[in-house]
Amino acid sequence: MESRVLNVIDEQLAVEFTGKVNILSNLNHQFLGHILFLDGDVIQVAFLRHRGVRAFFELFIQEYALQSFEYVVEPELVEEKERQIHYPYSTLKQRLREVLRLHRETVKFRPPENIKILLDADFLEDTLPISSREFDVLRTLTDWNSPADLYQNCDLMEHEVTHALISLRKKGALKILAPKKE
Repeated sequence: MESRVLNVIDEQLAVEFTGKVNILSNLNHQFLGHILFLDGDVIQVAFLRHRGVRAFFELFIQEYALQSFEYVVEPELVEEKERQIHYPYSTLKQRLREVLRLHRETVKFRPPENIKILLDADFLEDTLPISSREFDVLRTLTDWNSPADLYQNCDLMEHEVTHALISLRKKGALKILAPKKE
């Protein structure tokens, strides 16, 4: 699992770095997030709208999807109270492998961008049990009905949204509107 961000993190761990690595867009140098280190330990990640472990995974998924980022290392004072990640880096890397595997397996099931996904009103009256992930997707669908908006605004990882959509579709909870042909 070769990754530019892994190389940056490994370098900082090797020197027991304390400070911040800023994540910038390669296109316009816009600030996208940061990785915070304390004595060579990853203690916090913020990336796009995610924080903590989820942000750590999202950063790698975006890099896997061939996004390119710049990393700017800035030594600074960091306190233990800023810690949001309590796993050792080795555990994060191990869990990352699983998240990337799930992402690779589900990316082909992501719905096309030109459809609309709506809740089926009949399903809302049913008593079929739904999982917390399915509930999060349904809740997001009340405000957003395009796949791009759903994936962007749901608090779940992309593969979790895809799995929930598949499950909800099997339960008859969704209506799919194809684009109008002109």
